[in-house]
Amino acid sequence: MKNLLHFFRLVRFGNLMVIGATMLVIQIFIVCHENGNSISQILTSTESFSQKYLTSFQLNFNFLLLILSVMLIAGAGNIINDYFDVKADRVNKPERLIIGKHIKRRWAIMFNWIFNIIGLGFAIYLSYINSNWWIAGIAFVTINFLWFYSAVYKRKLFVGNLLVALMVGIVPIYVMIYNLPIYGFQMDVGKAYVEMGPFFIYEVVIIISVIAFVINLMRELIKDMADIRGDVHLAAKTVPIALGIRRTKTILFVILIPLLLLMAYYIFDIYYYANILNAVPVKKISAGMDTAHLNNITAFNSIVILSGVSCIISFIILLTANNRKSYIRSAKVLKLAMLFGMLSPLFLCYA
Repeated sequence: MKNLLHFFRLVRFGNLMVIGATMLVIQIFIVCHENGNSISQILTSTESFSQKYLTSFQLNFNFLLLILSVMLIAGAGNIINDYFDVKADRVNKPERLIIGKHIKRRWAIMFNWIFNIIGLGFAIYLSYINSNWWIAGIAFVTINFLWFYSAVYKRKLFVGNLLVALMVGIVPIYVMIYNLPIYGFQMDVGKAYVEMGPFFIYEVVIIISVIAFVINLMRELIKDMADIRGDVHLAAKTVPIALGIRRTKTILFVILIPLLLLMAYYIFDIYYYANILNAVPVKKISAGMDTAHLNNITAFNSIVILSGVSCIISFIILLTANNRKSYIRSAKVLKLAMLFGMLSPLFLCYA
């Protein structure tokens, strides 16, 4: 049992569940918007038994494979990251050292290969049945990025930070790519039709991806600040080592400002879209829907604001303290900010 718990810690099981939940939220948002149905309408569909349970089961099973593929590849990335971090972890966090202490190094490598092979296999299968080879291509590139990040680029000046942030930020876009082609619906405004659909989905998913990318970039820089002792021991060239703690904080502030502006744009853009959508009748391209209303706009605004406030609190923690515990606390608050941001599309489904 203890070995199993150590294994869950090694693969960062909690983080993997957050990735899976994020993918599910993006999928729900795309399906609700594309079909013009609320979650409750989808669950209480009047389709026949075979249509509802066989067809839907196949679609849901395929998406489950996509989630498993991403979680397996991400888990493999966490394993290989710890594999190459053993020396630094002995200095930075000896109490949390797993590889070499609780799990043998050769077992870690074996799990890394098994997870990557199964995850890539799922991606290839989904690419084949969907005739969309971007799914397998992105999975293959991600596997290699995660390996070279851990082995080479992690301690290169800024490159490693950008790579790991990119790997997290691409997850929502990956779900969107899986759903291609995406269709929308038209809004019937008098005699004219206003196209409302794919562009809105693309816009929301890209905004979410950019928010995830920027927040994780900040987290990586802060984690480098917390791990500076171990990184110096390995002669690493991280941003805090090369530029110093004070300049790293300045970089974080420079990154924070456009992030907060993007969140403000996100709120006002959804407010504008909701006012248009709630004001006119809607005709779905494939028929079956008379009107649609975005629900929980207040909740949406609140959760995005909470994400922004969490980012500000994280930066305040950095300004008021200069020790490892404070840096770790600041990184954890940013993780909370990302969680709030990732949940926001869930409030953009229809009433």
